[in-house]
Amino acid sequence: MVVVAVCWLRALRESGQYFGTGELGVSMAYEELLEFARGRPPWQQDALRRLALSGELTDDDLAQLGLEIERAAGFRAVNAPDPVPLAEEHLSHAASNDPKTELASLGPVRHVDRLVPDQPPLRFAINGITIVYGANASGKSGYCRIARQLCRSLAPVSLRSNVYDDDAPVPPEVAVAFRVGGDDQPKEERVWFGNDEPPLELARISVFDAATARVYVDRERRIEFLPYELDLLNKLGLACRTLDVRFRERLGTLIVAISHRLPEGFREGTAVHTMLGCLVPGTQISELPSEHDLRLLGTWTAEKQIELDGVAEQLKRDPRDLIRPRADARQALELVKEDIQAVEQVLTDVSVATLRQSKQEADATRQAAEATARNLFSEQPIPDLGSDAWRRMLAYAKEFAAVVLPDAPPPQFANGGICVFCQQDLDDDASRRLSAFDDYISGRATEESDAAAQVLARHRERIMAFRMRSRREVETLLSGYAALSDSGRDGVATIGEFVESALDRLESVQVAVRENRYGNLDGLAPLADSPVRLIEEEVGRIGAEIAELENSKCDPEAFARLETHHAELADQKRLSERLEAILDRRIRLEESQRIGECLRQCPSGPITRHITRRRREILTPALRAALHGELDRLRLTHLPLDLVDHGDGAESIVEIALDARQRFGNNSDVLSEGEQRALALACFLAELHEIGTDHGIIVDDPVSSLDHVRMQAVAERLAQEAARGRQVIVFTHNIVFHHMLLSEAQRASVGCHREWMSSAGNDQFGLIDDSHQPWQMKGVRERIDEIGRDHALLSDCGYDPAHQSFRLAIIGLYTKMRETWERIVEEVLFNNTVQRFRREVMTQRLEDVCFDPDADYPAIFEGMKRCSHYSGHDPAPDLPPELPDTREVARDVDQLITFFVMAYERRRQLKRRPRHDAVVEPILL
Repeated sequence: MVVVAVCWLRALRESGQYFGTGELGVSMAYEELLEFARGRPPWQQDALRRLALSGELTDDDLAQLGLEIERAAGFRAVNAPDPVPLAEEHLSHAASNDPKTELASLGPVRHVDRLVPDQPPLRFAINGITIVYGANASGKSGYCRIARQLCRSLAPVSLRSNVYDDDAPVPPEVAVAFRVGGDDQPKEERVWFGNDEPPLELARISVFDAATARVYVDRERRIEFLPYELDLLNKLGLACRTLDVRFRERLGTLIVAISHRLPEGFREGTAVHTMLGCLVPGTQISELPSEHDLRLLGTWTAEKQIELDGVAEQLKRDPRDLIRPRADARQALELVKEDIQAVEQVLTDVSVATLRQSKQEADATRQAAEATARNLFSEQPIPDLGSDAWRRMLAYAKEFAAVVLPDAPPPQFANGGICVFCQQDLDDDASRRLSAFDDYISGRATEESDAAAQVLARHRERIMAFRMRSRREVETLLSGYAALSDSGRDGVATIGEFVESALDRLESVQVAVRENRYGNLDGLAPLADSPVRLIEEEVGRIGAEIAELENSKCDPEAFARLETHHAELADQKRLSERLEAILDRRIRLEESQRIGECLRQCPSGPITRHITRRRREILTPALRAALHGELDRLRLTHLPLDLVDHGDGAESIVEIALDARQRFGNNSDVLSEGEQRALALACFLAELHEIGTDHGIIVDDPVSSLDHVRMQAVAERLAQEAARGRQVIVFTHNIVFHHMLLSEAQRASVGCHREWMSSAGNDQFGLIDDSHQPWQMKGVRERIDEIGRDHALLSDCGYDPAHQSFRLAIIGLYTKMRETWERIVEEVLFNNTVQRFRREVMTQRLEDVCFDPDADYPAIFEGMKRCSHYSGHDPAPDLPPELPDTREVARDVDQLITFFVMAYERRRQLKRRPRHDAVVEPILL
């Protein structure tokens, strides 16, 4: 919708920026707009025209504008309309507020919080103020949340069903009635369900509550109600952003599709490779290969296949291509030959016999050494000396003694004077024994035994460390050789058989050595015939072929041309196999480039800068003045506040800033709760100047944390807004503020309708009933009706003054009668000249004061005395706790009623002319 504030048109006229229309021509604001539009792309000019005519861009409008952009970017947008630029005749010269929406009622409701369903609706006066009073926990906030959801709120909320209920959540259901357009329009009644969009007409009614207050105080406040010119530009900027997002989403999908690598295998330098090299992101449309060229190059025919086969056959006769596999085969044969020769060195019968012989010699020399030791040391205390372990022990001891006893003559372990084993002194006999041991381990038998053991160890290590390729590995290595000829395949089979038998023989030998069963070596299976001679013959034959090929004559340039032709044909064949995928990529690349051109037509920056300039010329100063005016009315001039404005994309933003000398986070970090609430309300009321004087407002507890001075100021401001013709609905639980609103409504001569809300526990919240209004809010007539009902209920219950169980009921009844005597004095006798909660004396009401001291004082004194006897005083302990009998109660009630009727009739008779402060009656639809 086009939202235009009447005050803005008035401000523009007064400032000289707006001269009206008709014979005087287009306004300066319109001239600015038309001049700006002429510099924008054609689709934006068309968008401004559509906005000027209808106020909003529908999804269909955005779709058509998108087609206009696509056609301008080179797309084949067949259904794209021709853009029609904005012209003077398209602009609305009757700029005014939207038709006024008046809220008639809310309810009945269902499935909202714990509000009782099917209650009578909350009804609202369409002229003046409606006050909805409800104590804490009465259900008032539930109806406020409904208003925030249906109407315009800075902090809309999603409605919930009863969260304490075990049943699954149910969408809320709210009946709402409203009228649009004035007195001659009928009332509309609708039922809104939680999954539906709220009626657009209700968005013209603004809501202020605690959540909204926080938005105003701390967050950036987006300007939603702008002059006609800025409103059109704001919506154009939003359209740019919307279309930009749509095009970027399409571009993102395309980027993912074209980011995959192109098919590989094409030879560098061919026409296909060069053409495909252009199919990469970032290539300009003019540089992309055409679809025709790709199809022409990628069309594969039987004739091309015959040509490719012929070229391939010619290339096979190239000596270079024939030499390469033969050289590889010769090299592989040489490697296998070296492996086989190594096997033969280790696993031939001679090698195995040598291993067996070294084992036998090691055993024989060891046994001889041990026999010599037994002969030499047979008389020693420990028999059987001469074992390998014993000889190693002596050798280690000899080495150790040479280190620790360097000054002793060799052998040190015998001549050092101390035993290196037991650390005891050596006597002569022990020294001679150790010297004999030294002679033995240095003797020939021992040396021969050690030498034979070392030879055996070397043979063992060689056998256990030996590794060879498996038959499969050898055959794989020789696969190129086998592919050259049939004799090659036979040779590979022969070599494989030898390798397999050698592996079996190697495993048998290694097992015998590992398990020290050298006798098993005598029964080994024989090794297969060596293929070394076969390999040498094949190596010689292949070498001769290579030499012959190298000596053959060829034309290198001719072969190079043939290779190039073969590569071109082969790449064309590969292209034909992948042609559709490559064409799709080409299409997506072109589309991505054209979408990039579309994005270049959707920048919102120039629009934002123009809005900022115009906003600062015509909007911010007036809003600043309105804010400072509200701050003055709400007694907040002690705060150094100001407006700061900027643009966010296509939106205009105004925030309230404290002019502080030190850095801080939010305004709420500095302001008190009362200052925050008053500041938020000031911002809300200042914005009403931009909205216009017609649109209604709903205010929830606006005086929370405010003192009575600012509370009175708020009541005055709301009454002023109602007096200007704005529908004002106030939810409150503050009884003092309730009275202040009543007084200010009467002072401003506006109607004031009151609704009452209460709760009864057990999920009985949101009860709407006038009888549930607080006692202190009831007038004399309503109080007397309630006293009559209480008296009748007491009688029906079988009241007996002898039973003290009736004391509380009696005290309650007499307390109400005593307070009603007091209210008769205030309301009837003194005609509300002096009222509770009012700061002034209503002197104009003195003309209808009807107090007669001689007649009224005795009756009031006696009535108050009787009522005070049973209420309001603590009786002495020694007095009997008597209760009035039935006749006394009836008499006291009758006296009160009789006096009220008499006093009211007297005032009516005395009233000779209309009251100066006649109350305007509220109108309910």
